[in-house]
Order: sequence, then structure tokens, then C-alpha cells
Amino acid sequence: MTQLRVAGHLGYTKKFISQVECGWKRLDASRVRELDDLLEAGSRLVRLHEDLYAPEQVDWQEQLHVAELIRQYSGVLVPGNFQSKNYARAVFAAGAPWLKKDEIEQKMATRMERASRVLHEDGPQYHVVLDDVVVLRPIADDEVMREQIDKLIDLATSGRLQLQMYGWGTLPHAGPDGPFSLIATHSAPEVLHAESVYLGQTTDEPRMVRGFVSLFSRLQANARSVRASLDYLRQVRRKYEDDEGGLAQVELQRRGA
Repeated sequence: MTQLRVAGHLGYTKKFISQVECGWKRLDASRVRELDDLLEAGSRLVRLHEDLYAPEQVDWQEQLHVAELIRQYSGVLVPGNFQSKNYARAVFAAGAPWLKKDEIEQKMATRMERASRVLHEDGPQYHVVLDDVVVLRPIADDEVMREQIDKLIDLATSGRLQLQMYGWGTLPHAGPDGPFSLIATHSAPEVLHAESVYLGQTTDEPRMVRGFVSLFSRLQANARSVRASLDYLRQVRRKYEDDEGGLAQVELQRRGA
């Protein structure tokens, strides 16, 4: 692919394309997708551009719609695509107390709409590992937590998720640094999305992706089985119905088993 052909396709001069290649000039973000299509790069150029110039702007959720397999770990909250409406409201209200009620409703509606596009019948396979803390630490009242656990159970029993719970106290704990997702498609390299306190970054750098694939395999290997995970979720749900028992009894019973 010559500079002259690229320049003609995008409507630039050959000199400008040369300067872009050397890093002296930057392509407008709106033209990167067009160039990616011309080069048949399978969105790789788009992702590289985002990683270089606006890592905090990467909308990794859009990549889920073309995924075939998604492997996901979370150690703090139920991932957004699996949240119930009331749980999502509570997450936004607690994590961003400056938001107004209508802003929370808008964010919740957006999250539900995105989830519906990913969790449809022909959507990607989902392999998910959640730390016990996700359901043991309530982020809202008992009714909201019961509703959220019911949703996880429904998704798991319907076959939409292969869900495993990572037991409290299981050592070594391979996932304390934060949630992450591995997104595999048939037409592009596997993508890693890792989240920190205030932003997420997405990359398809092979060494980084391989490292997190290995990490996820360790989490799966040490987590409860799918069947045992469902039994555990039902047990925790019952504790949210028992005002006197309390969730502390879940751990006491588990350790005594």
C-alpha cells in the first residue's frame, strides 16, 4: 500500500501521509476508521490510535457486540452487563454521589440497553469468575441484593454464563489487582480490557494478553465449580432473607464445612 494511494483515498497529500507515519502529524480520529478499512486491519489501527491518544476514551463495550468469547473477572462489583436495574442504580449513586437522579436513570438505562445487546441468544459465550466479596458485601439493601443474586442465578442456569465464584480465603489469590476482560473475535487479535480506580485501558499487545489469559486460567482453576457456585449463590441469597442470621454466618458455615 503506497503513501500515494493512501493519500488519494483519504484526500490528503502524500507529504502529509509521510508526516503521519513519522509521527510529526496526527490523523483526525474520524479518519482512522476509514484508513483501517482501507488497510483491512480488522480494527487494529483504531485500537492502537485509541491506546496512544485517548486510553481513557476507549469504549470497550462496543467490542463485545462482535465477540465470540468473553472471559471476565471481577472482585468488587457485579459486572455491568449482569447488573439488575436497582443494583446499577445503587452503584451509580454510591460511586458518583454528585450525579442527579435523572442522570443516574440515564446511565442505568444505557447500561441495561448495552447488556441486552450482548446477552441475546446468539451473543458471545461468557466465562465469568466473581470473587465472593461481590455478593457478600452489600452495596444496597437486602431486597436489591436478592434481586441481583437472582439475576446471576438466572443467567447461569439459562446457559448464558459459565459462572464460577472464587471462594473467600482461597490462596493464592490471583486477581486482587482489579477487574479485567478478555475479548476474542474471529477477525481480530484477542483484546484485554483492564480497569483501574478511575479508568480502563484496552490493548491487544500479545505479551500482555497472554499474561492475563494465564491469570484467568488460574482463577478458573482455583474457583468453585459451576454447580458449587450456583449452590453458594442460593445460600447467600437465603442469608439476605434472614435478618438474624446475617452474612457472617455464610463464612462461618463455609469454614466449618
